[in-house]
Amino acid sequence: MSIISTTVTGCKFCEIVHHKKDPVLKENEQCAVVKDIKPKAKHHYLVISKKHISKPTDLTVGDISLVEEMERLGRDVLRTELKKNGEADIVEDMLMTGFHMPPLITIKHLHMHMIYPKSDMGMLSKYITFKPGKVFKETTELTASIRDKAGLPPDPFEAKLEASDNPCKNDEHEELPAHAITN
Repeated sequence: MSIISTTVTGCKFCEIVHHKKDPVLKENEQCAVVKDIKPKAKHHYLVISKKHISKPTDLTVGDISLVEEMERLGRDVLRTELKKNGEADIVEDMLMTGFHMPPLITIKHLHMHMIYPKSDMGMLSKYITFKPGKVFKETTELTASIRDKAGLPPDPFEAKLEASDNPCKNDEHEELPAHAITN
């Protein structure tokens, strides 16, 4: 699928993705990844849409694949950077991906924050500016809300992941299965 690149004059992120004003770590037809200029953790990347969309609340069902591609490309960059540093692969509990929501948007161009490890964040970031909720939506929560607004059923893959949060839990009973109990 080809996305028509749109540029808004004076938009800092349009300049980055279309005119390479800052070093781009990786890009594809839909998005580009750069280092955040004010990192909140050792690895803090911005995945910027090449299509100018002002804010996450402007996203439609047709943009879900863009959001998923943004996360995929960001994860590729994070894995590459972790390997360069001799670190292990991504530990999901330590990763935060998501979007600031109005009114906490400083640049009106769709961009995803990818922060790792999230334990590096300071108190202000952890409990206010990047706290999941009204001002910051994690990627899965954002795509779920887009689907919900459109009257679509939840993504079956995401629902399956939520149901399997505890791989040791036996869904038929409230007790752990025998293989999950250690001596």
